[in-house]
Amino acid sequence: MGKSYSSAAYRELGGLLREARKRAGLSSTELSYRLDWLVSYLSRVESGNRPVSTPDVIHYLVQCGLKVKEMRPYVELSKMAERRQGYYLSDAKINGPLQSLIFHESLARSSIIYEQQVVNGLLQTPDYARSIIGAGAGVTEEEVVGAVHTRLDRRRILTTPNAGRFAFYIHEQALRLRIGTDKIMHEQLLHLVLVAAADNITVQIVPSDAGERSVLGGAFNVMTFENHNPMVYLDNYHGGGLILEDPDYVRNYRDLVPKLAEVALDKGQSREFMANLADEYDRGSHHVVGDVVAKEQL
Repeated sequence: MGKSYSSAAYRELGGLLREARKRAGLSSTELSYRLDWLVSYLSRVESGNRPVSTPDVIHYLVQCGLKVKEMRPYVELSKMAERRQGYYLSDAKINGPLQSLIFHESLARSSIIYEQQVVNGLLQTPDYARSIIGAGAGVTEEEVVGAVHTRLDRRRILTTPNAGRFAFYIHEQALRLRIGTDKIMHEQLLHLVLVAAADNITVQIVPSDAGERSVLGGAFNVMTFENHNPMVYLDNYHGGGLILEDPDYVRNYRDLVPKLAEVALDKGQSREFMANLADEYDRGSHHVVGDVVAKEQL
């Protein structure tokens, strides 16, 4: 079966429109009548399989009872969707950047994730996540608690009945960067060892002694889908991110994956490395490259 036309932005926009309709207490039939649309057309818009113009988005939201101020993030996403090459995730969006990422990760058939600074959010323990989030400038305790809860809720993506396959490549320096305390790092390393035992998850370490071959730029997540074109998520570490769908850009990142596989330790070696490093943190005899970074990682 061929790939259907459906950009990431239109899929997310469609899901958000559907939520707005449900909050308004309208059925698909009722809203279709108000909009003078076919029910089948509305269904395709809400599934992201049909491009929808910004005026039609506004018309849709008016019928759902939204005020002008409430419509602005929907309109912003609609305009970005029209470019069809990708879009920026910011706190100004309806869901926020992390919720947008969760939406796409939950639909992906496979995700190949590279991290060179910290452990990816999908693999973080509560204390590790709390230490990173709490280090951000001007972050309140209430915001920390909420962000940690969202991050832990995100981890469910790994274990749902229809979970995709996840391949994590973590640079050694990310595990030697002490986040919080030795105890937090010890528990984080043990958690990685346990997670790596799942059938749909692989965790491989990119060793520092690979030199320049281990340096492949910033963190990225290449996602593939059953019936949609692949996309790339880039985390800018400042409360936002970037979704790339342009085939040339996506191809560039997919071409990095074999290079990662070439220099990374195999699965068995990676588990042994993580277990040994966990023991080093437990004994306080590890070699670290610094303390917690004052940035929030997705």
